[in-house]
Amino acid sequence: MNDFFISKLEDIEFSDLMILPDERAFFRHVTGLEGPITEIPPNTELFHEIKKIKSELDQEKHHEFFYQARGVPFRATRIKTLNGVGYFLRRPKFPVPSIESLGYVTALHTALCTLGVKQGLVVFAGATGSGKSTSVYSLVSKLVSTHGDIVVGIEDPPEIPVQGIYGEKNNGLWYQLDASQSGGYESAMIAAMRYNPRYIMMGEIRSPMAAGEAIRAAVNGHLVLTTIHGNSIIGAILAIQQIAAAGLQSQELARSILADGLTAVIHQKLIKGSQPGKRVVSAEAFFVNDDPGIKSKIRSGKLELLSSDIVSQNHRISKGQLPF
Repeated sequence: MNDFFISKLEDIEFSDLMILPDERAFFRHVTGLEGPITEIPPNTELFHEIKKIKSELDQEKHHEFFYQARGVPFRATRIKTLNGVGYFLRRPKFPVPSIESLGYVTALHTALCTLGVKQGLVVFAGATGSGKSTSVYSLVSKLVSTHGDIVVGIEDPPEIPVQGIYGEKNNGLWYQLDASQSGGYESAMIAAMRYNPRYIMMGEIRSPMAAGEAIRAAVNGHLVLTTIHGNSIIGAILAIQQIAAAGLQSQELARSILADGLTAVIHQKLIKGSQPGKRVVSAEAFFVNDDPGIKSKIRSGKLELLSSDIVSQNHRISKGQLPF
């Protein structure tokens, strides 16, 4: 195993890097190694590189921030423990992997790619570390490369540096805004509207403000793609509804707007792949597809009645058919 850690940081495939207050460091989910957690041996070149990274992180003033080391992007979080300050660095997939490479079954992949000509709210749901953000980045990259036009990403903070020109004909532009530096999601959304974007990518929905802005933009003709924590498709829809209602101060209004704005929900998790340390996506999906019956169930708050629709759609997907 020690031979493995002769490798450079950028050459090792892992999901997270944890640096403890005493400078011990651990990788999580290293491709090629068994076990979820692997300690980086001291007195190795890699260990000393991690110590330098910690020194750089100590200079950062923010609690949560974007950080790049040796060409590797991280979403860094400062953690105050009983023994001092440590860091949790989540490593996104970079360069952004193609949507084809994520492991979605063919019918679901095809259905996701049809979203490029639609509007509304597309939500990727799941537990922490289930690949939600990677999926959003991959899908947005596919859509803007295929259809062109303008994407504005609003995150707090941005996870992957993707701003640039897309498409074989250079007909797609992707801008990135840091919500915290823009004065919050509301101010960032106002700034984003100046670009008249076709697509809006938003960071994880965690506040009433973010939920409200996402739904409003979806209803107003944009395709908005975002993530949320949820243990199921229905759980994710309920979470968005409740968070939005807290800002709108009305459950009924939140349900009504969500019924008009929601386009699709994908709930996913990462499961063990054939290679040690490698994980692949397992997902189920739900597409509203302007179905008046589905919209009525969401508007009335009777989300449990969506179960049959979800089962039916995923049965079709498992048979290689589009869900709608």
